Amino acid sequence: MQRNDVTRRIERDVYGILQWKNPVRSGITLITIVGSILLTQSYSLLQLGAALLTVAIGLNLVYVTFVVQTQKVFSESAEPVHPYRGVFGNEQQLTTVDKRMVHHYSSLFVDISETLIRALARIVFIEDMMTSLKWFGIFYLTWGISAHVSSRTIILFFVISAFIFPRLYMSNKGIVDSHLMHGEAIIKEHVNNAQEYAKDNMGTAYAKTRAYFAKAGTSGTDAKNSISNTSASLKVD
Repeated sequence: MQRNDVTRRIERDVYGILQWKNPVRSGITLITIVGSILLTQSYSLLQLGAALLTVAIGLNLVYVTFVVQTQKVFSESAEPVHPYRGVFGNEQQLTTVDKRMVHHYSSLFVDISETLIRALARIVFIEDMMTSLKWFGIFYLTWGISAHVSSRTIILFFVISAFIFPRLYMSNKGIVDSHLMHGEAIIKEHVNNAQEYAKDNMGTAYAKTRAYFAKAGTSGTDAKNSISNTSASLKVD
């Protein structure tokens, strides 16, 4: 599969999630992202990892003890059977890493990274004037707001907005498109006026510069001729 096809597939999947085409998938994704941001805001990754392991070990201690003691009481076998015996017995399945899964997720990570880099390159190098201006405004506002608001709050706002505004846009596509087209027309008009103004001013400044240097050169020549004539007159006298 070519990289352009991969980029389009990733973009299509992301847009599908943001537009709630599959509500269950979109809801789980939103809850997972928001929950992760809120948890990491109050707890460190070390605390979260230690808490998860504590809960997992504690639950399994209760479960294994209950199963073993129940077998001792109600089972006629002399030796109770460990409930996770199948897991421990198959050491190859327990410790072997699925290389196909690792390759799949590593390739997916690389594809997503290349998609983001390609999108940023199109914005930074001005592939489309209006798109770059739009992102210029977004990044400028983010830059200004980040001086007063925490990064997690800004990220949380963008995440929730990404899941809300595309759906609202699809519901009010006609009205929003008309306003966007009107705004783009106004921005293009101002940009064209600024370019024409800069071009005219540059032409005027260039003409004035040439006239100034031409005048300066003429004045210098006249002064030189005057000095030469004065010197000649003094020699004659």
